[in-house]
Amino acid sequence: MVAIVLVSHNSIGKAMLAATKKIIPECKNITEVSIESDLPPEANKAKILEAINAIDNGTGIILLADMFGGTPSNMCLPFLSKGKVEVISGFNLPMLIKLAGFSEEKNLQEMTEYIKTYGQKNIVIASEVLEGKIEYR
Repeated sequence: MVAIVLVSHNSIGKAMLAATKKIIPECKNITEVSIESDLPPEANKAKILEAINAIDNGTGIILLADMFGGTPSNMCLPFLSKGKVEVISGFNLPMLIKLAGFSEEKNLQEMTEYIKTYGQKNIVIASEVLEGKIEYR
């Protein structure tokens, strides 16, 4: 199972992971790193590396950053490693819940494509769904 590290501003990832664990308590393949603005960049990068090393099970790691171009995302980029570590920016709760309960065997590339698409499909305009303009799920 691909391991997941949430990397976010302040405690956004911590709160999202707590919500995920309320829904799927047995979630074990996800951890989080809160990027603190009062810490030097090297200290925050060290926190990311520590999380990667702690959760790495040899099947690949997805670093989920809260937004592309922000400090958390930028701090993840040096860890990119083809076939080993990938970065996806813009995570949401449906993505985390899906990842926490995922049981299919997918390699890192397949999983990153799958979860990116899944996250995008779960961004909807409620009135379009309710009016039948788009089909949800």
